[in-house]
Amino acid sequence: MKFYFSTVVSVTFLNSHGSSAFSVDHTSRTSSSLHATSPNSSNPTTNVDDYVNLNRRDAISNALKTAALVTGANSLYPSVSAAAEETTLTSVPMIQLGNSSLNVSRTIQGYWQLAGGHGKYKPDDAISNMEAHYKAGITTLDTADIYGASEALVGRYMKTNPDAIPLTKFCCFKFLDEIDKAEVRARITKACERLQVPSLPLVQFFWSNYDIKRYVDVGLMLAELKEEGLIQNIGATNFDLKRLRELKEGGVPIVSNQVQLSCLDSRPIQSGMADWCAENDVSLIGFGTVGSGILSERYLGRATGPTQEEKNTASMRMYSKTAERFGSWKLVQELLNTMDAVASDVRSSGRCPEANISNIAQRYVLDTKSVASVLIGVRNQNHIAENIRSHSFQLNSDERDAINAVIAKRKGPAGDVWDIERGTVV
Repeated sequence: MKFYFSTVVSVTFLNSHGSSAFSVDHTSRTSSSLHATSPNSSNPTTNVDDYVNLNRRDAISNALKTAALVTGANSLYPSVSAAAEETTLTSVPMIQLGNSSLNVSRTIQGYWQLAGGHGKYKPDDAISNMEAHYKAGITTLDTADIYGASEALVGRYMKTNPDAIPLTKFCCFKFLDEIDKAEVRARITKACERLQVPSLPLVQFFWSNYDIKRYVDVGLMLAELKEEGLIQNIGATNFDLKRLRELKEGGVPIVSNQVQLSCLDSRPIQSGMADWCAENDVSLIGFGTVGSGILSERYLGRATGPTQEEKNTASMRMYSKTAERFGSWKLVQELLNTMDAVASDVRSSGRCPEANISNIAQRYVLDTKSVASVLIGVRNQNHIAENIRSHSFQLNSDERDAINAVIAKRKGPAGDVWDIERGTVV
């Protein structure tokens, strides 16, 4: 398995009170690779124009000169100490998906949030968010054919930055017994047009009804387009282990499966999928790793879970259900307290001076067998630095054991990946 690194050089200048006055950031992607074994889906607050582009070699030496030009801008990467001047180096690794030639960032920008159900947004702000995350080293973007304007907006961004890596989906919900090669070709061609790319780096295949057993047939139709070059790689999304195995054994060259995976949702692990994927060159891409913020300090010590008022997005409604299936709110609090203690250990050990519960939640998933990347839902630029921090440390065995001890008490979610959502498991 290969890892690559996108590097953010951040020089933060502090004012006399020790708070951040401004920062200068630069992102560069190394061309060399490190061979290693992988351990086990609002408005922006920072505009793209706040970034100052420098050559990496000159970033630090030129920072003082540039500072005079950007005085007054807010720092996107807050300082981690009271030093008068601080330089931090954080890397977002790239990783090979399965046995493919496709390398993606280990944190992926997710754009279900552009499909609706997450509040109003301005298209230009969405593009700015994409650029800000890309410059921070999160170079891969995830969308879908069913996400409303999302694919087209990612396409707008791709036109300005063809080096970004767009992932999309081929979702099959209706008239499953009527899908033919002509429809598959037309839909894939349309996705290329919306994303403004000649071929799709990864098409993630979703099938809504297993009772209509044509998913292997349609998967092979996608494989034919891969042979033609219209598709570069084929993945799955929310397939269970039995059908994922059928796809693979049927000759569909699956390299990944995008699944809900977090400390609150262990279905890809309890089903045996993670083990099977490790043995069959299939990578997992995990979404919902922080449960729309439930796995954060925001809910630590709370007497109750998210209120009705807080369930104002499609994401929060979905992940609130996940938390309810996990167990009582008391058990969720036990998990949060354990993760908070782990975060404290990580901070005190110097591994990551600003580690928080969400970082622990992401790191736990990143260190899970077969996981290539975690997907973050992007609505603004508020959490860029926080998401990057998850790549600056690893958990030790005692810390994982402590988290696993709480997860072992869970009541659910039951079954395999997406069984509950499909209605096959209550």
